[in-house]
Amino acid sequence: MEHTICYLSKQAGPLQDSELEALFNFILGKNLTLNITGALLSTNDFFLQILEGKKDTIDEIFSKIRKDKRHRNILTILNQKIENRIFNTYEANFSILKTKEDIVKLNTYLSKYDVENRYPKNIKSLIEPFLL
Repeated sequence: MEHTICYLSKQAGPLQDSELEALFNFILGKNLTLNITGALLSTNDFFLQILEGKKDTIDEIFSKIRKDKRHRNILTILNQKIENRIFNTYEANFSILKTKEDIVKLNTYLSKYDVENRYPKNIKSLIEPFLL
């Protein structure tokens, strides 16, 4: 069964660029081996992450995230079954969005989906604040 979890969290403390880069590289490598698709956005000491994959795998990853001391005030935004992954054909299937251009590209990608499909529309509305 395909599943998605999307969450927002506050960084427990400021992370240096090198720490963020190491975290991003770890996530990219780990998610590719686990067949996880999605995106991670980081701005103003907040993370927004979208994970897509098999329910058991996603639940296990999210359980580890909830215990990770780099996060606080984790807010689960979506935790639901999905028919199709929306990030399956996006870039490398899991992307770290660091710049406004990255987010604009993702926004354009999500705009290609049928407006009747609520999942991409919900995700698109969640990333809007990260455009600022």
